[in-house]
Amino acid sequence: MKTKEIDDFFDTKKAACRGEDITLFFPNLPAGQTRKDVQLAKQLCDQCEVVEGCLEYSLHFEPMGFWGGKTEVEREVLRRSKNISLPMDRRPSPSARRAANAGRLRKTAKRLDLANG
Repeated sequence: MKTKEIDDFFDTKKAACRGEDITLFFPNLPAGQTRKDVQLAKQLCDQCEVVEGCLEYSLHFEPMGFWGGKTEVEREVLRRSKNISLPMDRRPSPSARRAANAGRLRKTAKRLDLANG
């Protein structure tokens, strides 16, 4: 069985983020990034024609960063609501685990209207 790759989910050449600074989509990594950076990433995703495929890919393979218009925590909430598990070698990032422990997943689920199914 062929291992799925990113191009199986969407045409990366059509992504609005193509050519952008990669650190924009990993807001927890570089020191000094601000909430404004996350808003810019969201704006790019809002105008992207392949955002749905990007999100679907990220739900199955990407625990870190900003993908498909969603943060790590938002994607973890979606994974739980859709009963999607990441492969063993792609476990959630430490920030997503910390968020779960702090109850932010539950708050995010309510905000996204996924708390009750």
